[in-house]
Amino acid sequence: MTEMIRVENLKKYFPFKERMFSRQVKYLKAVNGVSFSIEKGETLALVGETGSGKTTTGRTILRLYEPTGGKIFFDGQDITKMPMRKFRKIRMQMQMIYQDPYSSLNPRMNILNIIAEPLKELKYDNIEARVVELLESVGLRKEHMYKYPDEISGGQQQRVAIARALGVNPKFIVLDEPTSALDVSVQAQILNLLEELQREKKFTYLFISHDLSVVRYISQRVAIMYLGKIMEIGTVEQIFDNPQHPYTRLLLESVPVPDPKDKKKRKKLILPGEIPSPLNPPSGCPFHTRCPYVKDKCKIEEPDYVEVEKGHFVKCHFAGMIE
Repeated sequence: MTEMIRVENLKKYFPFKERMFSRQVKYLKAVNGVSFSIEKGETLALVGETGSGKTTTGRTILRLYEPTGGKIFFDGQDITKMPMRKFRKIRMQMQMIYQDPYSSLNPRMNILNIIAEPLKELKYDNIEARVVELLESVGLRKEHMYKYPDEISGGQQQRVAIARALGVNPKFIVLDEPTSALDVSVQAQILNLLEELQREKKFTYLFISHDLSVVRYISQRVAIMYLGKIMEIGTVEQIFDNPQHPYTRLLLESVPVPDPKDKKKRKKLILPGEIPSPLNPPSGCPFHTRCPYVKDKCKIEEPDYVEVEKGHFVKCHFAGMIE
């Protein structure tokens, strides 16, 4: 397989002043040295708590935020510092679908104009016919063209957002929690639609989520993110069946279990405290302030990545040794 996306030591820091007129500037390290790749036609899920840096990673890859450091490769090309005039053509091949579909749609425009707006860049002979084609591809009808966002349901709004993204024939799509604002039954419909479109069009997805049950359903590989860093990355089977990082185990422990008998068999782990501020991250391992297995070494020395099995990497001093 061939890589569609590769990021190397990606960083995104935001300047921050504690007081309005202070000269002292601190940096919020939202993404702090992230590296991974996504193969063409693959879905990589980026998972973590709120504040872990997932959305910032996705936006930085698309250069909606300019990176502070590191490199971004798209389809073999280094786009990190590519001039905007040249990057604009590539940027059309990279799209983003947002968490709240309503906030991403202009309430003053009807569905026809919302979907047609990016199509004007491609100079279609018959834009209206293309809009109908896109609506049908996401399970909507021609009649929806003349409605406004507040006249359709949340699930239909997300389908419109997907249709708009598909209009420019992208290769890579960042899906930022695309189902979290929807009812459970509608979530399943949108996930099935995304899978079907990926099979047909060979899309590459970065799927950002905190919902591990959704992640297991839609992705092939999973990256666990904490405080701006990747703590564990591997296939769905490796992460769910053989988690090696304490943080991954604690996240999996939080997933509801339908069968009470299975719940009793689990070793109950509790995730204490809250995620530290990225303005002042802990020394050593970023997770050591909440880790139930913490040792003195964890507080001082940041761990390297350990490959515990092929393609399964863990950022922990005791990877493979924790029972």
